[in-house]
Amino acid sequence: TQAKIEEVNRLKDMFERASELVLADYRGLTANEMVELRARFTKQGLEFRVVKDTLARIAAEQAGLEGLADLFTGPIGVAVGYDDPVLAFKLAEECRKTYTPRYNLKGGVFQGEIVPEEEIERYSKLPSREELLAKLAMLLQSPMRALAVMLKAKIRELAIVLNEVRIKREEQTKEE
Repeated sequence: TQAKIEEVNRLKDMFERASELVLADYRGLTANEMVELRARFTKQGLEFRVVKDTLARIAAEQAGLEGLADLFTGPIGVAVGYDDPVLAFKLAEECRKTYTPRYNLKGGVFQGEIVPEEEIERYSKLPSREELLAKLAMLLQSPMRALAVMLKAKIRELAIVLNEVRIKREEQTKEE
């Protein structure tokens, strides 16, 4: 039907634009837990969608993610991130720990590469985009800070030398 074709196109677009995807079997969660789960993802700027496996499988194949298509079995939730390449992995792993055994991760995609379920925890431990930017800023500031400290010390030394010269000149003028 037309609705299914449109949904496949939406999913394909989502798969192509996403920097990260994490697939989860959510069937053990209550309705309230699902609302809570979605809210956690939305709060972080991520999307969590429940998708029909057959449509998602077609969309994954059309998006060039054949290995991902094999993971779509039964109703499945997809956590999607577009900006930070590891945030969906971090949050999905956090949710797995919170909702175990009713929420199970099945695999994912990291920058176009299929990530098997057993690797998700490892990816979740990678530094986030914000953490990497903070580290980069610190690295860039370190040389500048060292230069500023060195220049300040040299200026202090110069001030001491100039003060000594002034004192000597004053002493010389008093002697004359």
